[in-house]
Amino acid sequence: MSDIGLHDLSRCYGRSFTSCELVVPALSRTYRIVADDGIFYLRLYRPIGRSPAEIAFEMRLQREVRPTPGLDVARPIRTTDGADCTCLPFEGVNRTAGLFQALDGRPIANEPGDVVLFGSALAKLHKAIAEIKGGDVRPLDPAALCARSLLSLTRIPNSETIRRAVERCRAEMLADPTMQGLPSGNCHGDARLANAVIRDASVGFFDFDDCGYGPYLIDLGTAVWHFAVGEPSRTEALIAAILEGYETERPLSPAERQALPHFVRLAQIRALLFLAEFCVLERDLWQTVFGRATNLLERDWSI
Repeated sequence: MSDIGLHDLSRCYGRSFTSCELVVPALSRTYRIVADDGIFYLRLYRPIGRSPAEIAFEMRLQREVRPTPGLDVARPIRTTDGADCTCLPFEGVNRTAGLFQALDGRPIANEPGDVVLFGSALAKLHKAIAEIKGGDVRPLDPAALCARSLLSLTRIPNSETIRRAVERCRAEMLADPTMQGLPSGNCHGDARLANAVIRDASVGFFDFDDCGYGPYLIDLGTAVWHFAVGEPSRTEALIAAILEGYETERPLSPAERQALPHFVRLAQIRALLFLAEFCVLERDLWQTVFGRATNLLERDWSI
């Protein structure tokens, strides 16, 4: 039995929803919803950590993305009264919920051919959302994100070693002149292969939950970080592939090339920040997470 009331949801969106399946049981829950006229995805936003203004910007970003050949996004669906979101009861608490179109396509394979296409589409996405206003409500400032992570980690026992590693990364970023004036704009925020699909030669992006305004390298660094925590033997080839694809649409400056390792480490720091702010882990698991993160932060990256 679904924990989402399909009758009320159908009335809210003016559709006949017939089934509901939980597909992502995370802090922000995602459901696959079947209706008479197609398939949709419902996100039940986490009850803390997202302001109405931030959610409104996410909706606007996906709705107003400029049509671009080879690029698609999961566009939000308005309610019958024209609202971006609705409110649904879940475990005794009203949660903000948004409905999105389903994107046709297959998962992106962890192999160079698909990754080249993903990189090209990511650069297209940056161009297609560049003029959309409102990103200032969710700034993705590297130094500020590091500072927030340090503050959050102080609440976790035995975090001294990882905090020293984060502080070293923060100091290196602040001291590096290439970090100044990097090309910036609206970013996806969690640009990884799992948040996109391929159909023919087109890439569709979804899950803009972490979107905001900052250096475009935030998205490239996030993708590279996911390669780095995957299979080591494939990391170098996948990094080369995403950069090859991205630069077919927007060549990186020498400063961006030099600064990219900072943003791979920043992706790890942002992952720690999320865990520290929203997740409760057992002591032993924290130490495992900290050990892996310290190794990545202290790695000598040459990209």
